[in-house]
Order: sequence, then C-alpha cells, then structure tokens
Amino acid sequence: MAMKDGGVQVGGLGAQPGPQSGAQVQQPHFIRMYRDTFSAAQCEEVIRRFEADERKHTSTTATRDKPRLRSGTMLQIGDLPEWQDIAQAWSQALEKNLQAYAEAFPTLKQLVSTPATKRTPPLLEKIEPGQGFGLHIDASVAGTHDRMVAVLMYLKDVEEGGFTEFPFQSIRVKPRAGLMLLFPPYWTHPHQGISPVSGLKYNLTSYVVVDNNFRPPR
Repeated sequence: MAMKDGGVQVGGLGAQPGPQSGAQVQQPHFIRMYRDTFSAAQCEEVIRRFEADERKHTSTTATRDKPRLRSGTMLQIGDLPEWQDIAQAWSQALEKNLQAYAEAFPTLKQLVSTPATKRTPPLLEKIEPGQGFGLHIDASVAGTHDRMVAVLMYLKDVEEGGFTEFPFQSIRVKPRAGLMLLFPPYWTHPHQGISPVSGLKYNLTSYVVVDNNFRPPR
C-alpha cells in the first residue's frame, strides 16, 4: 500500500526474494527529494522573468520527438547572460543537494567529487493543462548517454495533476515550489510528467554528466 509524505506518494521499494534464503531484500529506489532548495520568492522571480523572455520556444527532446512525447514551452537559461544570477544560484543549490545525495552512495560520491564529471546548464520549462512529458528515460540516445544523475526542481505548487511518476518505483511526486529531485537517468527509472489539471507547472532541469574530455594526470 502506498503512503504519503508531504506531497510525495511512495509505494513499495521493490522488495525481492533473496538469492538463497528466499527472504525479502529491500531495494532502495535512489530517488531523493530536497525541499526549499529555492525560496518562494526566488521561484516567483524565475517564473516572472521566464514569462517576459521572448526567446522561449516550443519544448523539444534530444531526438526532436515532439509533440508526441513532450509538449510545453522551454528556454535554455544557463548560457544566457541575463540569466547568470539564476544559473549561479542553481549551481550552488544543486551542488549542496548533490553532495548530500552522494553521501548515501559512496561510489557516486567518488565520481562527483572529481573533475571527471560536470553539470549541464539549467533548462527552464513551462507545462500547461493538456501538456506534459510521456514515459521516457533521460539517458538513452547519443548526446544523452553520458548522463549520470538527473536533476529536476519545481518552481510552483500544482494542486491537481502535474506530478512526476516513476512507475517501476511506485512513486508519484507532487510539484511543490523549491522541491528538487535527484535520481538515476537510466532504464531503471523510466518516468513521466503528468499534465497539470488546472494551473501551470514550471520546472528547472539539468544533469550531472561524465566529462568525456577529462583525462586523469599521469
């Protein structure tokens, strides 16, 4: 049976019989959530600036598969000079949460603490009623296979619909302003962004990726 925890609906963690004894082994779902990553005022300012920025465009995916899979309006803010204050605040917040996330997984901690990984610039997206992102994984086709950790933060509360669903993990996350999710981008974690029923949904996303140009010193 699912249980609710402050907007997060959590099902079973995928307990499986042990290889020899038949005992149930509890498997972690690797999805971690960090509340109040941005303040309410920060979230509102990001939304205000997004709505005023005429460079936003129809949402796309890495394979340009639209609108069948993904629909909305987006803006890659990380490389825009006018957005550098927000990009810097995002970078600092992500790093804080990433270090907390990596503490739970020592092998990941070793990787993210070296120059072998880097963080992609944040992408801002708006999703209206009737729009969303169908079931997908974040690391698949060329140009995405270097992703190690997916990062998603909501900028606005959504009261009905709009949740992020991880069907394999039996988890639904209700959007709350300033709530950041970190999770694996692999085939183990297919997920979908359900359309908001009323109101608007705003996300900031980025990834921790392997730096393919990094070479350790000899």
